[in-house]
Order: sequence, then structure tokens, then C-alpha cells
Amino acid sequence: MTLLFGPVGLFYASIAGGLIMSITPAIIIGMAFIGVLQKSSLLMYWSLGLLVVFMVLYWLINIVWAVIGVLSYNQKIEEESRRQLALWNIQNQSSPNHFVLNINQNTTDLKNNNEESIKLSSKPALQDWLSSNPGKNINDYYIKFRS
Repeated sequence: MTLLFGPVGLFYASIAGGLIMSITPAIIIGMAFIGVLQKSSLLMYWSLGLLVVFMVLYWLINIVWAVIGVLSYNQKIEEESRRQLALWNIQNQSSPNHFVLNINQNTTDLKNNNEESIKLSSKPALQDWLSSNPGKNINDYYIKFRS
């Protein structure tokens, strides 16, 4: 979008960048007008020179800023997904004495050869639960059958 629309397309990647790149030319032109009105040749020439350089590089600056903004946003999303995956792995680690069976019974305790208690959960398969609970989603399933 930035290739086609310049600073307006930059709003898609970076709101701050879009604002800055939209307002900056107006500020530079305003400085040139102030230089003309005050008959300050130094301010007028500096602002016109800056405007010429800025306009030559304007589209390129927008494109580079958009690429950097998108890469930064994607990096944040990847870091958040890695953090969520690590959290999910920590929360869903099962102990060797914990079994989850797909049965529709009440929770019961059984004894194994070492006389240790094994907890059985009445947690149905996700697809079975979703088909028997229309209008519910995967989040409802995990909320209901939290370990």
C-alpha cells in the first residue's frame, strides 16, 4: 500500500509513521512560507532545500519505514506466539501418574501395581464435545475441562 499511496499506505504499517510522513511536508512548506513572509532568505532557502531533498527521498523513506514497521510487528507477533506456546507447554505437561481418558463417566481413582493413585478424567474428545455442543468453541472446551 505504501508503494501506491505513500504516507497514506504507511498508516497500514505504522500509524505514527503515517502521521509523521503526512505532516512533515506541510511543516517544511510552512517554514518556507514563514521565510518568505518574514523576508528571511536563510530560512526560506534552507526550508526549500530541505523540501527538495525531502521530496526526492519522500517515497523511498515511506517504503523503508513501512518495511521496518511490518518487520517489527511480525517480530512482536512471533515472540508472543513463542511465549504462548511455552506457557501452553508448561501448563499441559502431564505427570507420569496422570492419565486423561476419553470416557463419559465420573472421575474415579484407581490403584496401579505400586498402589499409587491414578486420577481418571471424564474429558471427551474435542471433536465429540464440539459436535454435541453446537455454538460452543475450543475455548469453551478448554475452560470446562481444565486440568
